Amino acid sequence: MSKTTPIEMEYPGHVDRLRLADSLLADQVAGFTGITGVMAWMQHHDRTRVPIDIVGQDEFHYDFLIELEPAGRWLVFGVT
Repeated sequence: MSKTTPIEMEYPGHVDRLRLADSLLADQVAGFTGITGVMAWMQHHDRTRVPIDIVGQDEFHYDFLIELEPAGRWLVFGVT
């Protein structure tokens, strides 16, 4: 069986990896099914005024980044 690289993982696999570093955050984002969940989470956790970035990957995909800590810790969601 070949090893799965992070880019090939589906969302639950990414949440599992996040859980190793931050189980509380992983629990909070585990149920997201789209950008609407991300935006609601940002409002609920008072993250509407933190820096964000959107990085286009191609014409159909982009990464949505949310700064978690000023020291450089970001949360990234791939969006299609």
